[in-house]
Amino acid sequence: MIGDLRMKYLFFDIECANRDCTGRNQIYSFGYLLADENMHILEREKDILINPNVKQWDRHVVKEILAYPMLEVEKQPRFNKVYTKINNLLESSETIVCGFSVKDDVGYLLDECERYECAPFQFKFYDIQRLAAKVSETKINGLGAVYVEWCGRLADGAHRSDVDARYTYEVAKAICHKTNKELIDLFQENEVCQGKTDGFRFGYSDEELLTRDERRAKREEKRMQYFSGHKEKNGERILKEEYQDFILKGSRNNLLFLRLLDHVQPKNAREQIFVGKKISISLNYELYHFRNMLKIVQMICDCGGEYVKKASIADIFVSYEDVENGRTCTKQKFVEEAIAQGAKIQIMNFEEFLKQLNLTEEELNALPDEDVDYLLDEKYKK
Repeated sequence: MIGDLRMKYLFFDIECANRDCTGRNQIYSFGYLLADENMHILEREKDILINPNVKQWDRHVVKEILAYPMLEVEKQPRFNKVYTKINNLLESSETIVCGFSVKDDVGYLLDECERYECAPFQFKFYDIQRLAAKVSETKINGLGAVYVEWCGRLADGAHRSDVDARYTYEVAKAICHKTNKELIDLFQENEVCQGKTDGFRFGYSDEELLTRDERRAKREEKRMQYFSGHKEKNGERILKEEYQDFILKGSRNNLLFLRLLDHVQPKNAREQIFVGKKISISLNYELYHFRNMLKIVQMICDCGGEYVKKASIADIFVSYEDVENGRTCTKQKFVEEAIAQGAKIQIMNFEEFLKQLNLTEEELNALPDEDVDYLLDEKYKK
C-alpha cells in the first residue's frame, strides 16, 4: 500500500519502426501488463499499436521483429493520439513502472514526446534486467537469457511488445518467489535498479540525468578519446593506428579534408555529369573513409560538381546505411527538414551514386590514393 492507495505494477515494453538520423526512435507498439502488489495479474498483456509515421521502416524490424502486418500498424493512430492513454498508465500515482533494460524504452517515449511536441512523461521507473543481475550476481544479459535463467524455459515470441512485457513480469515474479521478497523491497534494496525522468532528461539513480542530445555529445567525447592516441605540441590529434582512415576533429585527416574542399581543382577528364551540382555524403561514410573521400571529392570536381559538408544546401544527398555499427547520420535530418521547407534535394544511396561514376565500392577502394600532403603548407590555411 502507498498511503491509502493500493499499489500496482505496470510492466511495459516498446518496439520501434526505425531510428532516425539523430538517434531518436519511432514507436509502433506499446505493450503492457498490470499486476497487483502480490504480483497477481490485474490486466493481461496487450499491445497499443501506433502508426510510427515513418518514410521507411528499418529492414531488420520488418524482416525479424514486426509481429503485425505493416499496413495494419500504419492504419493505427499516431503517437500524439494515444499519448493520454499511455500517460495515464505511466503517471498514475499508485503505479510502479517496470521494464527490462527500461531506460531504452523511456528514451523512446521521450523521443516521441519531443517529435509530437507533447509534454514529457514524468515518472519513476525500475529495471528488471538490472535487478536480475544484482540478485544473481551475474552480468547483465538480454531478456531471452534472463528468462531462461529465472523461469527455466525459452522465451518464444520475444520482440513483440506485449509478450516481452509479460516475460518481464514473469521474471520479476520468479525473482520474488526465489528470494521470498516483495518486488518493491527488492527495488529498495537495489537502488541501481531505479531511475526517473526530469523533463526530457532521464537515467538511473547511479548516473547523471541527460537528454538524448546530451548523451550523444558524451558518446562523441568518449569516441574521440577512444580513437585518439595523443596530441602533438601544436594540438594536432594523433589517431590510433587502427583508426587512421577516420576523419575526426582536430586530426590531420580532418585538416587535409577541409583544405581539399577549399582548394580542389579539376585534374582528370571526366563526363560533366555534376555540373553546377553540390553533393554531400552521409556521415556514416564520410567520417570513416578518409582516403576514399579524398578520391570522391576529386572525382566530383572532375565531373563539374562541388562537395559540401552542409547537406541542407546540397543538390544531391548520398545516404549510407551502417546498421552493423549502429551509426546514425545527423545530416539526413537536416536534409529532410530542408526538403519539407521546399528545398529540392535529390536523395540517392551510395551504390547509386557510385554507378553514376561507373564504379563499384570495390573498384573505388582499389583506386590509388590522392596525394594531398601539399595541403599541409601554411599557404593553404584559411
